[in-house]
Amino acid sequence: MNSENAHIIAIANQKGGVGKTTTAVNLAHALALLDLKVLVVDTDPQGNGTQAFGIPLESIRATIGDLLRDRNFPVEATIYKGDGLDIIPATPLLSRIEREMVGQTNSEHRLAHRLKSLRSHYSVILIDTPPTFGPLMNSALNAADRLIIPVDSGYFALMGIKELLAEVEEIRCGTNPSLEVLGYLLTLADPTNIAGQTWDTLVSSFGDQVFESKIRRSVKLKEAPAMGKTIFQYAPESAGAKDYLGLAEEVFQRLQMIHSNQQPSFTVVAGGRHE
Repeated sequence: MNSENAHIIAIANQKGGVGKTTTAVNLAHALALLDLKVLVVDTDPQGNGTQAFGIPLESIRATIGDLLRDRNFPVEATIYKGDGLDIIPATPLLSRIEREMVGQTNSEHRLAHRLKSLRSHYSVILIDTPPTFGPLMNSALNAADRLIIPVDSGYFALMGIKELLAEVEEIRCGTNPSLEVLGYLLTLADPTNIAGQTWDTLVSSFGDQVFESKIRRSVKLKEAPAMGKTIFQYAPESAGAKDYLGLAEEVFQRLQMIHSNQQPSFTVVAGGRHE
């Protein structure tokens, strides 16, 4: 994949507890294991993605908030570098900055502007988003080319997707016409009837936009962030590691197809997809 054509992918779902941050962290590491240069951008004021990489919040001196508040703040100063995997962190102070953004002209385009200069340095940029609509979520959707939507396997799994897709379509029709869904990801999968029904509904609604990979419910995936580690650092032989590596391979294939102009373009609609 040519780095000058790097994709910015937001991982978003306004429903909490669907494995959004877990996906951002572990997909990023899995893509790095495929020899891609990856940047994670944490835009969630909880900073869970930041902590999952083992960065203590109290040690952080520059964050995504500095880039959003000050257009002249150097991007390089906010990047914490790893082995093929970098991160721009977030702390709870981001909540205050989000409140400041409300009503400010073009505030939701600042992230897109700041990340533009980084495309040539990375293969993939993943944005971990907050689980609520607001300036930070809209900033991520305006900065992204593609969207991954995690969907958990519970009873209320599909509730809210229609609302999210309506928001995405508004952005497509207005400020970011290039935004498209890269795929829907079933998370917290288990052998229950509800999980099977959720999968069937996803496939019937969104067809081949649904990733074949499923992320199985896993104790190891829950434990890893508490240790400040990704699943590949904490339990590399676990089901969670295997699932996220499979997802990374599928994401890589889809991005390769996009670069080769082989994948059809899908229009985001609330009820499903149109080609």
